[in-house]
Amino acid sequence: MILLWLIVAVFSALVMAMLMFPLLLRNDDKAEPDRAEYDMTVYRDQLSEIDRDLARGLLSEEQAAAARLEVQRRMLAAAGPDAAAGDGDASGDVGSGTSQQPPIRFLDLIPRAIEQGPWGIATLAGVLAVVPMGALALYLIIGSPMLPGQPHAQRIAQVEQESLEALPAELRNAIETLRAVVEQRPEDAQAWFELGRAYRRAEQHARAVNALEKARDLGVSGPTQATVLAELGESLLLSQEGRVSAHVRTLFLDALREDRTEPRARFYLGMAAAQEGDPVRALAIWRDLVAGSPANAPWLGMVRQSMAMVAQQNEIPPATVKPAHPLDLEDGAPVERVEAPAPDDDADTAADAATDPPSDDDGAADTGAEGDDAAEATGPGSDRPAGLDVSPDERAMIEGMVDGLAARLEENPEDVDGWLRLAKSYGVLGRWDEAVVASARAVEQAPDEPDILEHHADVLIAAGQASGATEPPDEVFGLFAKILEIEPDNPKALYFVGLGAARAGDVARARTLWQQLLDRIPADQPARAAIQRQLDSLPEREPSPDPEPTQ
Repeated sequence: MILLWLIVAVFSALVMAMLMFPLLLRNDDKAEPDRAEYDMTVYRDQLSEIDRDLARGLLSEEQAAAARLEVQRRMLAAAGPDAAAGDGDASGDVGSGTSQQPPIRFLDLIPRAIEQGPWGIATLAGVLAVVPMGALALYLIIGSPMLPGQPHAQRIAQVEQESLEALPAELRNAIETLRAVVEQRPEDAQAWFELGRAYRRAEQHARAVNALEKARDLGVSGPTQATVLAELGESLLLSQEGRVSAHVRTLFLDALREDRTEPRARFYLGMAAAQEGDPVRALAIWRDLVAGSPANAPWLGMVRQSMAMVAQQNEIPPATVKPAHPLDLEDGAPVERVEAPAPDDDADTAADAATDPPSDDDGAADTGAEGDDAAEATGPGSDRPAGLDVSPDERAMIEGMVDGLAARLEENPEDVDGWLRLAKSYGVLGRWDEAVVASARAVEQAPDEPDILEHHADVLIAAGQASGATEPPDEVFGLFAKILEIEPDNPKALYFVGLGAARAGDVARARTLWQQLLDRIPADQPARAAIQRQLDSLPEREPSPDPEPTQ
């Protein structure tokens, strides 16, 4: 206790000395700073700044002259009436008009206190005592002077022991046993590796990193070097809050160079690609991992969940990305996309393949076996999206993306392109009823756009064929009739309106429209022969009305 109070007294004296030192100094001989000179320096800088602004073209000559005049006026006011004569009155305050009083020094307070008698001396003594005594009183109230000291190493050891005691008994015993082993055999790489794994399971990642680095440097004999590197990379990643740094990425690549099948390295390299803003590369790596993993592999669930998240966030169907191994990509192999119908493709969708009616390029085509094949491939009984070789899990990912797009469109129903993409997506998935509804929503937003009307008609045709219908629904003919009013030379409109006229018995109109279409098709196009056959199949004359029955 005596030592404690001695330390308190010494530190109190030091604090008082540091506080009083600047107050005890007398510097009466030091000249007070000249306020006028300071002001003049500022005004000179302002004049220089005006010149620079004029040179840069920020001020005109008139603006610069006015600004100089104002600054010069302030300079004259700051200099005072005696500045022109050279020597001013040393006792006067230049530029302020008030007298400056020297600051009161701490030692000046002592004679003043004595002059004021006992009350002044008592006041000064009380002020001097308030700082050390107040600090001491505050410490005695809220401090713990009787608390024994604890060295830093002792506190660290105590924290470690408390963290170990909080672990499950089995894991705690394993760590204590392994620590004893490495203390006895510090060159045992296998023991360091097992200790690092135990620390990682205990979520003590810093200790796991230290132990695994020791195992790597010693060279493991039991587990492969790839496993050690993957464990080390994972522990570093977890200690960095899940961020794959350049060093961690290098560890995973080194692990794969030891063993190309190491699953953790492949998974985290895919995560690194996603974090770096390359979702296609991430999906390629993860698809390769899924393809090369056993069906009951415990990591498949986590990999597929990550794939679904990245695919949905970036609207990339995983099946459109070709699997690729990380080392192959690292060696410069490109990430390849599979050319297959996808929700955002601008190419023809399953709806187009189902009908294959005349277009601007080919004029016309028959609607026979190809339509049946398309209906079979994309109908309600299909197990996977048309044209996409995907697993059930990947199909679920795609459907999740499509459902997310549908939810966003409900919040923004004026997005015509969004409704078209949604209709195409539903068609790829074989969900034709929903595709019809989505394309109809696009028509509601743009009822006079021929492309939108044509898209809706194509979806209606494909939906009918998917359900087993052999003829286009009546609504299709109305849509193409409206298109023909807007674009009289539209090939698909000429074909379908002519087909509707032929079915209604209006042979003349059908012949006229199909002849117009035939004239637009080059002679070497196969579609020309198909249209010619349909023209030839029309009767020479319109069928006469049935005679009225006689009475």
